[in-house]
Amino acid sequence: MEPKITFYVLRDFKGRSKDFTKSCPDLLDAGIDDITTCGWSVKCTGGVWILYSEKDYKGYIFVVDDGDQHNSILFGETHNPSDHFATCGALSLKLLDYKDFTEEPKCTVYQDCFSGQSLTFTDDVQNLELYNFDKQMSSIEVQSGAWVGYTAPVYKGEQTLFRKGFYKMSDGLPRDNGGFCNDSLYSFSKIVLKPAGKIKLKSIDYDLKKSKIQNTSSTVFSWAQENNTSVEQTLTKTDVPTERDDTYEFRWDKASKIPATLKANVSIPCNGSAGVSLSPQMLVSMGRTAGTQKSKTDKWFGEYFSKIPRYSTVTVTSTLTEGKTNMPFTAILYYGDDTEHTFVEKGVFYGCNFFDFHTEFNETKLPKPT
Repeated sequence: MEPKITFYVLRDFKGRSKDFTKSCPDLLDAGIDDITTCGWSVKCTGGVWILYSEKDYKGYIFVVDDGDQHNSILFGETHNPSDHFATCGALSLKLLDYKDFTEEPKCTVYQDCFSGQSLTFTDDVQNLELYNFDKQMSSIEVQSGAWVGYTAPVYKGEQTLFRKGFYKMSDGLPRDNGGFCNDSLYSFSKIVLKPAGKIKLKSIDYDLKKSKIQNTSSTVFSWAQENNTSVEQTLTKTDVPTERDDTYEFRWDKASKIPATLKANVSIPCNGSAGVSLSPQMLVSMGRTAGTQKSKTDKWFGEYFSKIPRYSTVTVTSTLTEGKTNMPFTAILYYGDDTEHTFVEKGVFYGCNFFDFHTEFNETKLPKPT
């Protein structure tokens, strides 16, 4: 896919826009001065790009690559929304060489200068503290591929780009070439540009043991009728419908490059009164930007009383259980018809379904007049 990045002057990819297919040392000079404020957005549909907080490829950086979409990029964003210590605008833009991002990434971080305690990883690391490796990193070796390092957990804070090579703290290098301060990095994300071709799903495995389930029962229908006469009342039998949509979402991990058009036949985990079960396979949308989708619509019927005894009050209450399930999954995918060469992507399945419709009838006697 040809490199292309689009800037929009408004959030949510709206308003006037401008496309770029090559580097630009001065975005103001290119006529998009609107993006020097907080209210802009950017969408990348090809290539790997670096946005800079200053002209001529200087200052803080923010790396975007194929499939990324961002609202109001903040250079140096931290956990605290009020603690933005860098500019929100982009003043220059650089397109990077495609070949630097085609290898499967591998990285080793060291406590000292390429010695001492070390940690090697081939996938994103959202918090080095979980590996007891925070605040003690002095050197980095990138054996293959490319990585973005962050000064805060969960891919927040200042960014540094690391391509294949050896990096020491305080080397005086710029941030787009491995420059970082001692013991300052907390998380890493890999960058991999996938080859051209339609992505297809080979298999998907749900981690039932790590699933999180929440069931909530609520009243969906309530009715009461009083008969304070000496004559039994007869009512026309009426069905009362209750309708709900079962929904799902496949939320992929940050570094995944799953297109919005990906559809596949998969089983959907359903949370019922007996726990989690897998529904029959169906064709569902599971692309990166697919969002929440409807899997099916269910309808239940409650009934009024047909007869109201004399001197009594009758009530009808129908309840329904809403089940929410979060479940990690691992997907095996491939390109085109090449089923021998596969790759793995991970994420979390979010499902919502409704079950256990229950109706209770109750009759209360009223005092007879004297």
